[in-house]
Amino acid sequence: MKLRMMFVLVILMCFTCLFVTAQDYYQCWTDGGGSVNGQNLGGGHYKVSWSNCGNFVCGSGWNSYSGSIGWTGSANNAQYLGVYGWKTNPLIEYYIGRGGGSQKGTYSTSRGSYTLYIDNRNGPNIQGNGPFMQYNCSGTSSGPHNMQQHFSGWSQIGAQVGSPNYCIVAT
Repeated sequence: MKLRMMFVLVILMCFTCLFVTAQDYYQCWTDGGGSVNGQNLGGGHYKVSWSNCGNFVCGSGWNSYSGSIGWTGSANNAQYLGVYGWKTNPLIEYYIGRGGGSQKGTYSTSRGSYTLYIDNRNGPNIQGNGPFMQYNCSGTSSGPHNMQQHFSGWSQIGAQVGSPNYCIVAT
């Protein structure tokens, strides 16, 4: 029985360990559901394991950055592995490599073509709790990404860009 319980526990646990070409910002946020254990290993490395959890974002990157960001590693059984960040004025949460929301248009970067989807949200955000826009950019999620090319692409199709707050590779 003990061996069976251990086997079930292993199946429920998910894990990622990444090296991000970034070193000055780390975060591990969870909505409190299940178990999330994030570790900042320094030098752009982070590790996270999770089981039976709700929403979480764990990653490493830069505070107030708009250059290139890349990574090595993988995220087994994760719903998302890609570039995640926030901008202010206006308040924007963004994901590179996922869709969802109302289609705004398409743009190109050196990594390929992306479609920008915008969703008006209301809830927890980097300024507390309230309204913000969520930008989901479907296309390749593998790095490296030149973030300035994404921001310029948003502007070219008439989307607001705002000021950088932070940009991380996130699980």
